[in-house]
Amino acid sequence: MRCLVSLLFIFTTSNLFSQNQKEEFKKDIIVDEYKISLINSEADFFTGCINITDRNNNIVFNADSIFSRYNWDTLIDLNNDGSKELMLDLSTGVNMYDYNMYLIFDLKNNSFEPFEIHNADLVSNVDEVPKIISYVRMSPAVMGAGYTYSLNYDGDKLIMESDITKSKVLKSLDPLESDEFDFIKQYEEGFDECESDSEIKIYFEAYLIQQKILGQEDKGWKFFEKHYKCKDKKSLRAELKQTVEENYNYLKNADYKFQTLN
Repeated sequence: MRCLVSLLFIFTTSNLFSQNQKEEFKKDIIVDEYKISLINSEADFFTGCINITDRNNNIVFNADSIFSRYNWDTLIDLNNDGSKELMLDLSTGVNMYDYNMYLIFDLKNNSFEPFEIHNADLVSNVDEVPKIISYVRMSPAVMGAGYTYSLNYDGDKLIMESDITKSKVLKSLDPLESDEFDFIKQYEEGFDECESDSEIKIYFEAYLIQQKILGQEDKGWKFFEKHYKCKDKKSLRAELKQTVEENYNYLKNADYKFQTLN
């Protein structure tokens, strides 16, 4: 039980060198025949570990140094098959681009390889089944630029939604064009948007990717044609077309399987 050993060391040394350091966090979650143990030092980032044991105390899953804080856990039926999945919401640190992580365990099938979604929120009681949305924030040089996509769990995998006629959650992710234009206008008021170091294209990239996710790519290009005024419009259009396609294909084809096993 590697994570317990490493955190025992952290706890012991913290008592030796700091009277003010918080004690370690511990939580056990019982799901059927399994015990899920969460432990981390609340004084340090990325000391959190997860250990899952079966009824015979055999370790069936272990991951060390993967999260910074425990947020919450829940049992929820993500695909309406009558059986609930275990969902953990864990903080990954203070980075505004990667602030939390959902881990989803389907323990009814003795599956111990969780799904992993970052910058995630759970949206239930909107569509027939709960959805998980994930937000991607763009360049730090521009404010408000980013896009959100919705995932549906079908019992075997997470599938990125693409039909707004079948998903109220996905439809709700369609931004107002006026809001997007306001961000561009604010940027133009402070910078020369056509200079070589301009970051204005990030706003168009974000909006185009969002509309591609919603199945409304033409709407995104109409926005670009209407609001982009610089001389490199033709070359930027080609660049953005490639970028949008690459980002979309990455999201669509991702398997969302946990990647940081030790």
